[in-house]
Amino acid sequence: FAGAQNLDRIAARRLAIIVEEVVANLLEHAAHDRDIAFNLMLGPDQGGVIVTLEDDSDPFDPRTIPIADMPNAERGGGVGLALVAAWADIVSYGSEGGWNRLVLRLRQPL
Repeated sequence: FAGAQNLDRIAARRLAIIVEEVVANLLEHAAHDRDIAFNLMLGPDQGGVIVTLEDDSDPFDPRTIPIADMPNAERGGGVGLALVAAWADIVSYGSEGGWNRLVLRLRQPL
């Protein structure tokens, strides 16, 4: 996908990390020991990339939590959403009919 969109190496790596973080957070924090369904879509946007994650887990708007400055000393986590916030803009989030929809726009590296 990154090649087809002519993303440079830095943007392609950031996109991969963003996708990994949002899916990992979904599976680690929202599954609650049950199967969940999700759809991940990547698409072009004016000069960039849109990442859309739809899932049937509990609602979670990432705009409502504080961004961690440092990893959690106990388990090492906590900075994934900080990376997402550093490299992407949240275009929208909504939860309707048992499905959540998060839309991100990858920022182009400077």
